[in-house]
Amino acid sequence: MKKLARFILKVLGGFIALIVLAIVALNIYLSTRPAAKTMKAAGIISIPTPFGIGRPFIDYMTINGTRLYAGYASNGLVGVVDTATNQAVASIDGLTRVHGIAVVADHNLGFASSSGDNVVGAFDLNTNKLLQKIPAGDDPDAIIYDEHVHLVYVGNHNGKTGMLIDPETQKVVATIPLGGEPEYPQADPETGLIYQNLEDTSELVVIDPLKQAVIKRYKLDPGAGPTGLALDAAHHRLFSTTGNRRLIVMDTETGAIVAVLPIGAGVDGAGYDPGLRRVYAANGIGTMTVIQQDSPDQYHVLENAPTHFGGHSLVVDPATHRVYVAYFGSIAAYDPLP
Repeated sequence: MKKLARFILKVLGGFIALIVLAIVALNIYLSTRPAAKTMKAAGIISIPTPFGIGRPFIDYMTINGTRLYAGYASNGLVGVVDTATNQAVASIDGLTRVHGIAVVADHNLGFASSSGDNVVGAFDLNTNKLLQKIPAGDDPDAIIYDEHVHLVYVGNHNGKTGMLIDPETQKVVATIPLGGEPEYPQADPETGLIYQNLEDTSELVVIDPLKQAVIKRYKLDPGAGPTGLALDAAHHRLFSTTGNRRLIVMDTETGAIVAVLPIGAGVDGAGYDPGLRRVYAANGIGTMTVIQQDSPDQYHVLENAPTHFGGHSLVVDPATHRVYVAYFGSIAAYDPLP
């Protein structure tokens, strides 16, 4: 027994040593990478949270005017950041595992998906106080506001459904079977149609919120495991980031895939800057793929700009062109270089 115990301790010690060496090697690699050619660092944002055991984790972010809202999943709160100062100014508590936030400015409301208790929390944008919890499906994840039809949409990841909420009554008006696990969605500001990535089936489905049904399904081959989704509404193009390191560009009017580009490993979020005509992919390995849109059907990769290890999601401020990348419990800001 003593020999067995010593053997187990040696194996365990060796395993821990390998982990330590891997962490040291990763940090050396990250610190010695050449500077980005397309982006420059513009600060780190920290959101104050209560002490907790475990890895901090910010999931999705959204921007409304000069306010950035971050879903702090590990601490069950929404962080509110002033983008003019890069400072956290408030937090909305009372939820369990917050993923995303949808802002409905004309009702002065925010809606946050909370998968720990399977609800969507409605909060006041002025007071930053939680108003009520709206029952959701199984594992509510990414959430957006469809301005054209004046409805909030949330994807229930484990439940494989999409849910529509009336922000005026704060009631669920429809639950739509999707046939797969929803990741990030986008809403077309002209038609109100909702585009939804399905991670497990590697599909993109089109939802008509007025018919309350999926009306089209498209395979994303050669992409597999889509997560992030960005929209170029003016040119009717969607950008899906996929787990096998592809960015899939789709024509929203035909469903045709018009371009496929390489991106980094560990991708999650995607963003599009219509002013600069740039597409961004946040890669958890510690890079951000920067892609230039030459025309609606022509693109080229500018670089895989270094970010932070764990930087998995991002949001673009269309007014300033600043890109915010969430990694663990912090947010890094980047400005595009000319």
